[in-house]
Amino acid sequence: MLDLRELTGRARTHVVDLDMPRCTLHRDVVEPFLAMRGAALAAGLDLVAVSSFRDFDRQRAIWNAKFRGERPLLDRDGRPLEALALSPEARVEAILGWSALPGASRHHWGSDFDVIDRAALPVGAAPQLIPAEFAAGGPFARLDVWLADNMPRFGFFRPYSTD
Repeated sequence: MLDLRELTGRARTHVVDLDMPRCTLHRDVVEPFLAMRGAALAAGLDLVAVSSFRDFDRQRAIWNAKFRGERPLLDRDGRPLEALALSPEARVEAILGWSALPGASRHHWGSDFDVIDRAALPVGAAPQLIPAEFAAGGPFARLDVWLADNMPRFGFFRPYSTD
């Protein structure tokens, strides 16, 4: 059980920093994640968490940068939006499609993380974590199918598979 400070990303007492792959996860998630990573490696996928635990201050920095138009803002389909052309209310709505309010992010828990197949990442590219990357023809399409078939075995699920 998380206490209020852990729940809102104001403490790190519940998380563990891993070196390989480099990420920070809830202490109870480390073993299942590493087991899932091992199974993915056996299937030819280099499963890595590219966004794991994030504290309150980091979530606030992401949120504020998106609101100010300093960081990409996307619609629900992953298409770019011009943040400063939107009303403040529309900007908030757009940000909430991808990012939780600081203090309300599941990333604060250390049990939620975004993954890619590092081996499928095009040379020199950075993952965007948009639907097109995981759809048929995208670099992570094979990972998407593998996760759907295998992640329940390790106790994982997609909390945002629907809106």
